[in-house]
Amino acid sequence: MDMNESETSRLAQAAAWRVRLTENDLEGCPELSDWLAQDPRNAAAWKQVQNDWALFGDHATSPEILELRSAALAHAHEAGRGRWVRSKRFAIAHRLGIAAGILILAAAGLFVWVKQPDVYSTAAGERRIVTLADGSQVALDSRSEVRVEYSTHARELTLTRGQARFDVVHDFERPFSVIADGHEVIAMGTSFNVDLFGPTLLVTLIEGRVVVSSTPALSDPTKVDIPLPRITLDAGEQVVFAPKTAPSVARVNLGQTTAWENGEIVSENDSLTMLVARINRYAQHAVVIGDSETADLRISGVFHTGDIDGFISTIVAYLPVRADKDADGTTRLTHR
Repeated sequence: MDMNESETSRLAQAAAWRVRLTENDLEGCPELSDWLAQDPRNAAAWKQVQNDWALFGDHATSPEILELRSAALAHAHEAGRGRWVRSKRFAIAHRLGIAAGILILAAAGLFVWVKQPDVYSTAAGERRIVTLADGSQVALDSRSEVRVEYSTHARELTLTRGQARFDVVHDFERPFSVIADGHEVIAMGTSFNVDLFGPTLLVTLIEGRVVVSSTPALSDPTKVDIPLPRITLDAGEQVVFAPKTAPSVARVNLGQTTAWENGEIVSENDSLTMLVARINRYAQHAVVIGDSETADLRISGVFHTGDIDGFISTIVAYLPVRADKDADGTTRLTHR
């Protein structure tokens, strides 16, 4: 027997021991302890099977896993009739092989069912609308990424960078949630916008109702020093999570918040620092501010996300600013 066959045999035996213990609601038994003590490779196989078995526990409520697990236990029961004693080593091995084969088949079904999350992303200057399996839609802004993981009982998404609008199809049995920067937005049937804007997270409710809460296991403790409550938003409200400050809720101009969907940035007396940060989401080459006087300047207007040169020309024309382009393509704005 070569090494691969030996490892497969050990895994099969370990898997069958796992089924046997589960069938009899046992934590362990002398025979298993003896088998583990025979060879360190047995213990390694047992550890691997224990890790795989934990996945069954994580997804125990899915119909697929319940059916597969029931089949494994039924076959293990039939295969295991008779006395389990060390003196009947070959009979034990035979029964172990039958039970393990069924368990491995069930495990294969588990890994097919629990697939990797779908990841959707956009490059600089690109926007994208994704229709999910349930009919919900995600509109991604430039330089954005969202991970989508649907299961039988939940629809879980993670915005890892950028900005996105979520239009959710109502499904009472499968809550729809979006995690971003350690905070979770929970909705049933609604539309909302989530924006990871530098160190700040902005959640804006467009229609319906959502609850926003912190997720301690994912939160960055260096960003927020105070407990974060569950916040319920009404349509037209926005909650802002910023470093070292309490979350704030205010009514906002929805047209301004969602202007990016039309390829626009709407500024209402915003600082040049904030405006440049937004324009850089769409720029192939960065725009930077060279001094504090320029950073503090304010401006109102509508700017097209695909026209970075037009944005720079407007800033130079209306503000006491000069623009110089570096060799790497970066545009530097300084006070004049």
